[in-house]
Amino acid sequence: MNWQPYIRASWEIVMECESRSQLFLDEELEAYLVHMMARNFRKRDFPPEIVCLEFSRARSSEDFRQIGDGCLFVDAWDIRRAKLVNRDYYQKMGQTAYVYAASVARPMDQLLHRLAREFSLLSRVLRGVKPSHI
Repeated sequence: MNWQPYIRASWEIVMECESRSQLFLDEELEAYLVHMMARNFRKRDFPPEIVCLEFSRARSSEDFRQIGDGCLFVDAWDIRRAKLVNRDYYQKMGQTAYVYAASVARPMDQLLHRLAREFSLLSRVLRGVKPSHI
């Protein structure tokens, strides 16, 4: 599969998000958002509908990272937001998922720990461009 169009489109979205939000990320966080968006561009089942069930199914760092990514999309863009949860539910679940992902990875992944710490910032940046069909 040719990832280049997805990476380019994702980069343009992240640049627009930073510009509109006036929150500018360093290269590491910017690159993560670009690649996260490119990885999930065509997925129909993303983010998961019931996040807490995904934790019980997760077995690897990649599984937990995917949960964190899904929570970041929901928190930023209100995609598939559950009706009966607190406003900060997806932030807390996403942070937890990234910490689990970092802890399961060998060696421990410092970027995933950083994503947990910077979750709120990343979400605010992504809110800069909320998809119009949502």
